[in-house]
Amino acid sequence: MIAALLAIVAVVTLSPPFGEASATAVEDGGYLAVTVTVDLDPGYAADYLVVHLLNPDGQESFTLGQAAGGQYVGTFTILPYNRALRFEVGQSEEFTLSETVSLIDLGVDADQLQTTFKPPGPTSDTSKWGWLALGAGTLAGAVLLAWWVWPAAKVTQSGLVDTTGREPVVDETTE
Repeated sequence: MIAALLAIVAVVTLSPPFGEASATAVEDGGYLAVTVTVDLDPGYAADYLVVHLLNPDGQESFTLGQAAGGQYVGTFTILPYNRALRFEVGQSEEFTLSETVSLIDLGVDADQLQTTFKPPGPTSDTSKWGWLALGAGTLAGAVLLAWWVWPAAKVTQSGLVDTTGREPVVDETTE
């Protein structure tokens, strides 16, 4: 009962020409049978409507069938992982893609899924500290290398080089 109520409440409104989109899932062995429903603007004469499931290894595409009143519905079976989805609607040679949503966004119960979809981008503030540590280590290494390579004074066989241009000072007592 609660899952059905959650499926009714969790509806995403997509940008035009799409409308509301939702999904429900039923466990089927080790898989999930997912039913996706999306509304399409009745004034948009679509030749097809496809849902793309984005996976780390690529994507899978499923055609949705037209139901009554500009609604498109389709069912497909997947492994129980939260996936990112995009809807594509097309007319002759042009098509429109919806924004990316996840199965959880569309109303699938998170308890039925093994992982959650995370959009690309920074995941936490701890990555900033890692970059800061890398930069500080690089700077320290460059300073140590410069200190090691750069001599404190130039030494020649005859003694210390005087930068004033005078002859080198040689201690005659040690020779």
